[in-house]
Amino acid sequence: MGLDMYLTGDKFVPSSGDEPRELVDGYEVESQRLSLGYWRKHWALHNYIDARYHSEGGRFYLESDDLRDIGKAVADGKLVDPDDLDRMPSYAEVYAYWREPEQVRKTVSTLREAANWLDGGHWRSVEYVGSW
Repeated sequence: MGLDMYLTGDKFVPSSGDEPRELVDGYEVESQRLSLGYWRKHWALHNYIDARYHSEGGRFYLESDDLRDIGKAVADGKLVDPDDLDRMPSYAEVYAYWREPEQVRKTVSTLREAANWLDGGHWRSVEYVGSW
């Protein structure tokens, strides 16, 4: 079974009385949707988020502290769910990939950068969605 995981940022673009918003296809741009992170088959990360954070219709709206806590859990190796290893024989190989030091660094960096982006201005939100 595949799992595609998306971390996206939404940034509201306020309008000022003097300057109109940018136009795209003849319509004002009210917000921008940014791709902040992507993982494929990182079940341990998905299960960690799913077990600890509230979902609204499969979407997790995360705060900067949440993102930093998730990053710390990744860095500290706290994501493994031993039950998954028994249910999914191929999971052990995929899990080993995500435990490689370079992959851990990339994941932690992605989560920290998303947290910093979220803290960097008003009218921003971050959403995580796992799709399979």
